[in-house]
Amino acid sequence: MLRSLREIRKELKNCKKEQETDADGRIMVDLRVINDNDFLSPYSTANHNAISEGVSDFIEHSLSDVSSEKPIHFRIYSDVITKAEQEEYTRAIHSHYADKYRQTCLEKKKLHNVALIMSLVAVAALSFMIGIDIAGLRTEIFTEIVDIFAWVFMWEAVDIFFLECTMLRFKQRRYLRLADSVIEYLSLDKIGASCGKK
Repeated sequence: MLRSLREIRKELKNCKKEQETDADGRIMVDLRVINDNDFLSPYSTANHNAISEGVSDFIEHSLSDVSSEKPIHFRIYSDVITKAEQEEYTRAIHSHYADKYRQTCLEKKKLHNVALIMSLVAVAALSFMIGIDIAGLRTEIFTEIVDIFAWVFMWEAVDIFFLECTMLRFKQRRYLRLADSVIEYLSLDKIGASCGKK
C-alpha cells in the first residue's frame, strides 16, 4: 500500500536519533573505518599531512544534522589504525580544518572588498544621476540605463554581504569546531557498547 508524504515525514521525524553528548557537552559522532589506505591525501605540506577530500567530505556529511555551534567528539571505530597512525590522523584532521578556516577567512575578506567596491560604484552612479538631473541634462533612456546599472550593482553587493558572507560564517564556525574536535579511537567490537551509552 502506498503511503502519503505526510505519513513518511511523520515516520522520519519519529525515527530521528537524539544527539548523544559526552561529559563536556560535546556532540558524539560515530565513524567507522574498515580500510584506512586513503585516509591521508597523497599530497601534503612540509609541516603536516592532510586528510583526503573523500574523508573530509565524509566527516562533513556525518555532521549534516549537527549545529555548527556545537563542539564535536568523534569516536572512530577501526581495527586497522595503529597507535602511531591515530596521532598522525588526529593532527591531519585538525590541521586540515584549521587550513579550511583560514581559507574561508581570506575568502570572506575578498568578498567584503568586492561588496564595498560594488556599493561605491552604485552610489557613484546614483550620484551621477542626481548631478545630471540638477544640470537639466536628463534623458529617459539614459536615466533608465544608469538606474538599472546602479541597482544591479547595489543588489549584488547586498547579496554578497548578507547571503554569501553569512554562509561563509556558518562554514567558519563548523571548521573551528572541527579543528578543535576531540578524536577518540576504539576497536570495532566496541561499536554496540558505545552507541548504547547515554
